[in-house]
Amino acid sequence: MSREQSSGGGWFREADYDLMLTELERSAPTSLWSEVRRRFREQRAARWSARLLMVLALLAFFAPLLPLPSPAAMRLAGAPHAPVAPWSEFVNQRYEPVYGPLGALDRALVATRQKLFGKTQLGSWLGTDTKGRDTLARILWGSRTSLLVALCAALTSLSLGVAWGALAGLSGGRVDNLMMRALDVLQSIPTIFVVIFLLSFLNAPSAALGGARLLSREQVFFLVIGAVSWLSMARVVRGQVLALRSAPYVEAARAQGASLVWIVRKHVWPNVLPVVGVYVTLTLPAVILYEAFLSFLGLGVEAPNVSWGVLAADGAEALSPLVSSWWLVAAPSTALAATLLALGLVGDGLRDALDLRRGER
Repeated sequence: MSREQSSGGGWFREADYDLMLTELERSAPTSLWSEVRRRFREQRAARWSARLLMVLALLAFFAPLLPLPSPAAMRLAGAPHAPVAPWSEFVNQRYEPVYGPLGALDRALVATRQKLFGKTQLGSWLGTDTKGRDTLARILWGSRTSLLVALCAALTSLSLGVAWGALAGLSGGRVDNLMMRALDVLQSIPTIFVVIFLLSFLNAPSAALGGARLLSREQVFFLVIGAVSWLSMARVVRGQVLALRSAPYVEAARAQGASLVWIVRKHVWPNVLPVVGVYVTLTLPAVILYEAFLSFLGLGVEAPNVSWGVLAADGAEALSPLVSSWWLVAAPSTALAATLLALGLVGDGLRDALDLRRGER
């Protein structure tokens, strides 16, 4: 029956027909991730925090390409210079290509920066430290270390933590008990003792290597963060797997002879992914703060590399009752606090968006 016949037959009017089509379009089924994205976009604080983190990640990645002063270039003027307004000194021509050890990608970016901008660099918008190094440049370069530590922890948690927890939960019995006791032993060791031990053992000069270090302090730090960041994740995943192992679809897959790897990939991973994603976003602030804490104590990265913890330590040393160099502490502390707050808001937003059992608020 055509639309005209239905409207003329008196069953319902044409306006009711259009209204019915509109309601059908609104009630059309959507995918799980489409619904998660919609619910996440409705949370303004989480949405803007995610945008802030994306901008920070882009600035950190392209820091060698930006017209910034070199983070290691010194101008020993005797006292740090206070921040200047961008309109009073937008750029100057004092760029010096002084850098520490750089990777291949960073060397290419620095070379491109020199071709594009030459001697031009931004002014000292956030001031300089006691050695004349630009604070803004050091904050952006330091964000690369802090964010890289967080990324290392996230990838390690996703790979080792999920695999260990899923295997322990699905195996059960003696295997599960053995794996969890090993996890208890690893978690009982204080992390700061592990850092001190590895720094003293791996960084000691070796006569066989001609006095060279086995690993740099930054590599040791990444090794420690990767070794301890997945332990809590393994416990979380194991708890979720224990709740899923008795599900009818998992028992049906086992009855059909499905392998353990197939069950994890097809059934376990899609169900634990929401919990894992939220847990990763909520633990990243703790990892960044821990890196800043160890760098503040002198156990993290070392010069000429820089991180937010190193900047906070340098700023604390520059404070004195006679000279108030407040920007040396305020600038890195603000960057660290804003990043931690944004990560926390994104984690809360993901938790609410992934919890589809909750009604619309």
